[in-house]
Amino acid sequence: MSNITLSNAEDVLGAPEPRLSQNLTRLFAKLLERNQDPLFVEIYTSNIQSKLEECISTDEAVGFSAFARACLGAGIVKAMFELSTLHVYSKAHPKERYIAQSNAFAILQGLVQCGNLAERYILLDQMLKLGVVDVLLQKLDHPLCIIRECAVRVAMTLSTKSMLGEKIPAATAAEIMVAMCKVALEGPSSYVEEMESPTTGWQNALISQLEGGVLRYYATVQEGSMRAIHGLLCTSPLPSRKFCLDLLKKKPEVLDLLFDCAILPRPPSYPETEASSLACESVALLFQWPSHIVPGVSTPVDSTFKAQEWKAMSQCLTILTSREEWAEKIIEVWMRVEEEDLLPVKRSLNVKTDYLKQDPSEDDPFMLVLIQRGTSRVAMLRLIATLSHAAESCGVTNAEIESFLRIAYVASTKIKARPECCTETQLFTHIERTLEASRAPEYASVLEINMNPPFHIAEEGVLGPTALARLLVVLAQRKAFDTIQGLKKAPNGLSSSTSLNHVQQITHPDVIRRFLTIALQRVRATAQKGRDKVGTGKLIEAQTAFKGAAELAAALVAFDTHTQGLYIKEIRGARKELVLALGNASEMALRQKHYQQALNFGHGAVTVAENIPAAEDLDPKIMAKNKRRVQQAQAAMV
Repeated sequence: MSNITLSNAEDVLGAPEPRLSQNLTRLFAKLLERNQDPLFVEIYTSNIQSKLEECISTDEAVGFSAFARACLGAGIVKAMFELSTLHVYSKAHPKERYIAQSNAFAILQGLVQCGNLAERYILLDQMLKLGVVDVLLQKLDHPLCIIRECAVRVAMTLSTKSMLGEKIPAATAAEIMVAMCKVALEGPSSYVEEMESPTTGWQNALISQLEGGVLRYYATVQEGSMRAIHGLLCTSPLPSRKFCLDLLKKKPEVLDLLFDCAILPRPPSYPETEASSLACESVALLFQWPSHIVPGVSTPVDSTFKAQEWKAMSQCLTILTSREEWAEKIIEVWMRVEEEDLLPVKRSLNVKTDYLKQDPSEDDPFMLVLIQRGTSRVAMLRLIATLSHAAESCGVTNAEIESFLRIAYVASTKIKARPECCTETQLFTHIERTLEASRAPEYASVLEINMNPPFHIAEEGVLGPTALARLLVVLAQRKAFDTIQGLKKAPNGLSSSTSLNHVQQITHPDVIRRFLTIALQRVRATAQKGRDKVGTGKLIEAQTAFKGAAELAAALVAFDTHTQGLYIKEIRGARKELVLALGNASEMALRQKHYQQALNFGHGAVTVAENIPAAEDLDPKIMAKNKRRVQQAQAAMV
């Protein structure tokens, strides 16, 4: 074909090989000519974008289409990067120039979504060599919101649909996270002003199909920025604790920003947004325990963890506790969820379902809201429980520990079973409080990769008592109970969300006894849930339940140790349950061929059993079974 013109785009892009590749090579050169007709560039980039979108399947990506491969061979990635930075913004330039730049970003995004796993890796490497991160960070300051939105969307795609988090150093991840938080926190005012301005109002036409207009448009950008952050951290395997430490050392303010994002108000134009819950999950991911560790359980094979991962994790927590008002920020996230009125949210979603008569589907928009709220709750409980293990090294004060007591106590209260829920409010609370947060990288679902979700947080029914037990352990270690009961006024630093009366009530011996009895019941109920899951072949869910039961049992054992057996009547049986739960978790790991996990859990079970009192009545066969599990895991790892 001798000419490439505005009028023959369909023929140029639809030609057979080898003409197609020849056409594309010439076309990309023409697109980058500084004096090229902006309309020509807009039309061709729009057509390329449309043809790439045809190869994206909503179910799976089978790999690049013939057209995508031809584009890549002709240098489309480099061409689109150059096009996106070719012209500095000026009001004097025609709008087609900037629409073409937004098309260039959409093309890059489309290419990622076309590829299979190997192709996405190759494409990401190519983009990184071309400086994609620097380009995207620069575009976040662009005067036009359509370009800023494109930068967020491409960053989100690279971190969720590709493997950006696995490919970049911690310092780069930190810069991206801070930038994305700032996008989420800036608010929609600049977007509204641009849409109302005579010089930039033409952008309205590009979002006219979006119900809710500019406010919903910005809210999706806000959510996208949080999804980009989450994708950087939700990798398989999860980032090492050293990576998270380096990230926080580079940009410790990212913690403040994430907590601010976690309390973002729910936008009426987009009430189903995941922005705040993704921020909560991202905080939890920064302090996530390695999958082979049950917090509070020590084993002979833990030396490497203690020397490396725990040291880094403890330093991460020290950075958290060095931030101003850190404890109040955690409490504020919890209170935001607790105080939110769900009725306006339900009305804004125009929900007609009677949930008492009909269980909501997983894609029900209001169900998604409840899931997000439950995720936010357990993420904060997870953080509180984790902090308790480093309370001494991080300098957490008694007042800060006491400030968390009310949250953990509320999270430990009885959860009504589904048949017991008589009102929608009770049902909504049931859904939130029985949520178990679990995530795999988003690309695993898109590409239909069978992957164990690396990120788990137990449901509130077990994590609430775990957090409370761990807080009580810290206070017991410090021999603070008598002092608390003797206080006449609230201690300095106690959160305004609670009171001295609350603290004294929760730490009263009678209340502690009642709590310990309930907590041990929760251990057994959670372990039974695990056994039920085994019966249905759900090994991942079963292992999660056994680990949750083991962590709570370990917290009860630690409390017994630090109270010198004062509550032995209520806690008797916890050590036996700990051995059983760890052994079952080891068995689940063996069946899934996760031998490091199986070894750690098995060693934990054996170690606890070696010193178990006779009153626990542990069957000697259990000890033998756990030793066999350890040997089996060791043999498989050779």
